[in-house]
Amino acid sequence: MISPWHPSCSIFLLLSWLSLAESQKVAIIGGGLSGTFTSKYLVDLDGKGCNLDSITIFDPLPIGGPAPTSDDDWQGSRVSSVALPDGRIVELGASVFHEANQLVKDMIDNDPALEIGTPFNVGNDATIQHHVPPREGLGIYDGDGAWAYMGNKSDPWNTVKTVLRYNMDLYRVDRATQHALESFLEIPALLNSTAPDTFFESPDDMWQRVQLLKPTHASYSQLLDAMGIWAEDSWFHSLIPHGGYLGSLRRELLTAINLINYNQPNSHINGLVGLVSFAASKGPLYSVVGGNQQMIRSAFSQAQTNRRQNCQQGDGLNVVTHVAQRVTTVIGSMDGFELFAGQEVLGTFDAVVLAAPLQQCRIQFLIPSQFDSAVLQPMPLANAMVDTDKAESQKDHEGHPVLPDKLPDCSRRPFTQVVTTVVSGATLNHEHFHIDKDKLPRAVCVTERGKEKEGGITVISEIAGDGVYKMFSSNVLSEDTLKGLFGPGHTVEFVKTWGGPHGGATPDYQGQGVSVGYLLYDGATGLEGHTKNGALYYPNAIETALACMEASAIGAKSVAKLLARRFGIIQPSSRKSHNGEEL
Repeated sequence: MISPWHPSCSIFLLLSWLSLAESQKVAIIGGGLSGTFTSKYLVDLDGKGCNLDSITIFDPLPIGGPAPTSDDDWQGSRVSSVALPDGRIVELGASVFHEANQLVKDMIDNDPALEIGTPFNVGNDATIQHHVPPREGLGIYDGDGAWAYMGNKSDPWNTVKTVLRYNMDLYRVDRATQHALESFLEIPALLNSTAPDTFFESPDDMWQRVQLLKPTHASYSQLLDAMGIWAEDSWFHSLIPHGGYLGSLRRELLTAINLINYNQPNSHINGLVGLVSFAASKGPLYSVVGGNQQMIRSAFSQAQTNRRQNCQQGDGLNVVTHVAQRVTTVIGSMDGFELFAGQEVLGTFDAVVLAAPLQQCRIQFLIPSQFDSAVLQPMPLANAMVDTDKAESQKDHEGHPVLPDKLPDCSRRPFTQVVTTVVSGATLNHEHFHIDKDKLPRAVCVTERGKEKEGGITVISEIAGDGVYKMFSSNVLSEDTLKGLFGPGHTVEFVKTWGGPHGGATPDYQGQGVSVGYLLYDGATGLEGHTKNGALYYPNAIETALACMEASAIGAKSVAKLLARRFGIIQPSSRKSHNGEEL
């Protein structure tokens, strides 16, 4: 077979692109939440206009299928769960979504087959026969037998004791979190608007609009400093006896929450991540009965169903399909893209949506050389924001901004590794934690010191009272570690390394959340209206500021909206908006 970068093949591909310049075929690389939600939003925006010839999702794994193992050839992390032999479902990630996650809730509400349940549910009560509820309580372990905090919602004095322990610090963080949630709740209305100032070219544009840009560009520690939250090394806390009634909110509760959700301390995450993480600890929280991965399958199914209802299908037109292939090469030009799996041609497309992290996708992005079209060179992936130094000398092309020289560092940061381990038939060794058996909490969280002492474990959570536990850790736990925690009688049901051998769970924020733009490459730049094709969009750009299910939905809807505008499916209205409503 001829290599995709053979000169004769390159010339043939260029001629093919030119002949197909008027078609509107969209390829989505990645079948996780970002990819499937993008397909649903594109179908909704296209409606009965049926302007898009096809939407094809490329992913080597089944859409919303079983949890991938580290041996599977997949691209990027995704929501997933595992079924135990008795039919109970254990979520492998953080398991929950917040009441403020409106886009996620809307997707669930549109599917009568999906049911919103309580956090940490293990499936439908009608089908689960022998589920034993877990115990209650949360503890923060500091290592060497020391517990920094113990809480139990069933204790009528729990709230009082927590408020007394963390005093005004708790109030300040709670107030800042509430303000952030109020701003966050403005986003769905803005994304539903067609006002010209609601087509956000980057996540930063959106954060600026809802007044959340500052916390994304500062570390959570810096934000806590600005709020006046006592640092653990302050003179005030140096006077507090170890294990006393007063504690450090930073060192204990906030650190434990962020280690669970992101496996990063307060100084490593940005301020917005910290606020959202704290909001998730408060609730109200929900989960899809039977596993949150059902949202992925549902979004894809909704896209297919709505397309069939809106558009007449035939000869491969007006369809939403899944191709079980891992894209390895994308060759772009002014008129579109050719996709390859190894040396196999997957098709020609007018726009591509990369719904997988750049750091984990393992894709070659190439374009023909300006000097010799038979020679391929790296595609100049870049943040599609106007370079102010060049803006006066270079004109924008039909709304396609001039590309700066290279991607910012944020798009190349590594991901933080997280491993989920699920065990059954286990009894947590209370002596290991120097605590009475009847006082063991349902969730054993840790401080930074506790994480170090426990070999990188960030949480041990009891899922069921008959010995089902889920753990997060920085690395795969050894057999000796598991025996020390649970004894020799436990069974390891599943081990998931997030991102597989090629990635991790969430970006290493490095104390900030600067984002790359949603448009990574524009083949139409400088062509004076020649084509609307040749655009490579990147909904995962939002992850560098915030990684959660709702953020993935926001990135997907933002990109679908930009792509629909580019193809003329929707047009910006003539008036600016105020909180999503036109003025």
